[in-house]
Amino acid sequence: MPKNLAPSTTSTTSSAVRRRSRHVLLLPGITLLLVALGFFVPKLTADPFLISFVPTVLITMLASMHVWLLLRVNLLSFASPPFMAVGGYVLALVATNVTSNAIVLIVACVVVPAMLAIPLGLVLLRLRGTYFALVTFVLAQVVVLIVVIAEGPLGGSSGLSGIPPATLGATQFAAGGDLVRFSVIVALVGMALAATVSIVWRRHFAAIEENEPLAASLGLQPWRYKTYAFVSAAGVAGLAGLILINQLGNAHPDSFGPLSAVNHVAASVIGGPSFLGPAVGALILAWLVHVFASQAQYSQLLLGAALILVTLFAKRGLTGLVVDAAKFLARAVSRPGPPDTGARAEPRSAEGDTTTQVPNTLTRRESVTTGEVVLSVDALAKRFGGVAAVDGVSLELRKGDILGVIGPNGAGKTTLINMISGAMVPSGGRVTLSGKALTGSSPQTMSRHGIARSYQQTSVFSGATVRENLRRAEAFSKRWVSDEELDELLRETGLDARLDDIAGDLPYGLQKLLGLLLPLATRPAVLLLDEPAAGLEVSERGRIDQLVEWAAERGSAVLLVEHDMDLVRRICPRLLVMDTGKELAHGTPEVVLTNPDVITAYLGVADDEELADIADLVEPSVLAEPEAGTHREEEIHRG
Repeated sequence: MPKNLAPSTTSTTSSAVRRRSRHVLLLPGITLLLVALGFFVPKLTADPFLISFVPTVLITMLASMHVWLLLRVNLLSFASPPFMAVGGYVLALVATNVTSNAIVLIVACVVVPAMLAIPLGLVLLRLRGTYFALVTFVLAQVVVLIVVIAEGPLGGSSGLSGIPPATLGATQFAAGGDLVRFSVIVALVGMALAATVSIVWRRHFAAIEENEPLAASLGLQPWRYKTYAFVSAAGVAGLAGLILINQLGNAHPDSFGPLSAVNHVAASVIGGPSFLGPAVGALILAWLVHVFASQAQYSQLLLGAALILVTLFAKRGLTGLVVDAAKFLARAVSRPGPPDTGARAEPRSAEGDTTTQVPNTLTRRESVTTGEVVLSVDALAKRFGGVAAVDGVSLELRKGDILGVIGPNGAGKTTLINMISGAMVPSGGRVTLSGKALTGSSPQTMSRHGIARSYQQTSVFSGATVRENLRRAEAFSKRWVSDEELDELLRETGLDARLDDIAGDLPYGLQKLLGLLLPLATRPAVLLLDEPAAGLEVSERGRIDQLVEWAAERGSAVLLVEHDMDLVRRICPRLLVMDTGKELAHGTPEVVLTNPDVITAYLGVADDEELADIADLVEPSVLAEPEAGTHREEEIHRG
């Protein structure tokens, strides 16, 4: 880990590993302690109300934790009932036909649902958003139908009865305090499993939840970590089924109705993204069911109202409200003066921004005409129905080369970058990196082979600090700059003094520069920049020159899409002009920017005499897209 990202410059990596190990082992250790207390303090679980209420809360909590784990990777799942059914019927079959040993049952009810989730994940995790949610809801119905059809081994619509309770030695966890203690133990095992997974891959889960496209472009494989979450969430839900069937003593398909998943989702959302969120939500849900036991419609009505209120006014749930209130109070107590009223995340750099003008002392690099071709794009095309967004564009980039791509809005420039970076699958053509065909590869595959990109809009992990943004990029990438080079990049961008600021709170200009620094720090073979100067003040744009030159000096081939013609003329020895998805011109800036076809494409001039007059009068900077509040006619008049 770079020295400027950690408080200590000596043995930083080893200390980080030790801290991480302690965090991973902490919750299982607490679990073992609580298990021991559950056995040695039986009076705590002897109350008749707790004997019924506690297992109910724990079942809902584990089922909600299934939802909570998958929400951490941007997946809304209604699959808690089917995995609960798998765990419950595994308990029934193993306890009836093999052994009722509690340890064996716990292991079986985690492993079997988790193993079943692997092939399901191969299919389901290709879906996103609404489609994933709908398919998981249908999965719940399918599992119930399978149970009903399998009359022989699973009892069909009559279910399985007479299931032996879990045992450990001479103790039977069938009723009373023993049942409660066993339920608590199983719930703690499920919590320890969920906590371990969320801690070990916390950085990966957080990146997927906040900005999956950026994480993938930096080398993270979202599908892999979604699989980890899906498999572990299935195991946690299996333990919920274990507690339920052990409490009931029989397994029936009606116990795992698909609509129960709605309650699990509601409990998870109401509780919030904190690890304790599912427990809080489950407690509220169980309390409502208990209070309105004879009028269930009222408990559902209040639960729905709570869900609506949380969704509208407290998207981080109840635990999020508590955390935010605690942070607010802490800031209020520690703040010696009036609150900081400086503008944040404005569309322009805020007044008082530490970004200062960087004088441009660079001369334009010469075009690279010899050496290895790093990136080769051959007749690349992308069609949306009958519309060709990109139509047969070809280009080559060598080490240290810089190619500017310009053209009017809608010319297909960003689509070209999306196809080269893997964000879009081309309709035709080829993308080759150092002789290796990568056409249609995923963004993470492109990144791991050395293709990095920036985005037209600000794209950072906005909920994390600048330091954490860099740590994530380093963790995901197989290529990373040295400590000295990272220090240099931080100075060039003006972010060296803002490492502990939340990225989303930075002024717009610094957010844009952070979004450029992240791919730069992966030491790419090919760097794709999509309008890096868009929205920056003039005082900030000089930094783009420095950063592009920094990348080219280290052998990166740079493809720069930009509307700022002054910037393009300064740093690009070659320009490719696109219009309506096709190549319009290709050559040096002096030749391209005075090409009548290029001027016509930008200005819409059709008369030859008028075209000649404008070509004599205007500077090439007229071709830049006008900033907000300016007019192209005014630029021509000033020329």
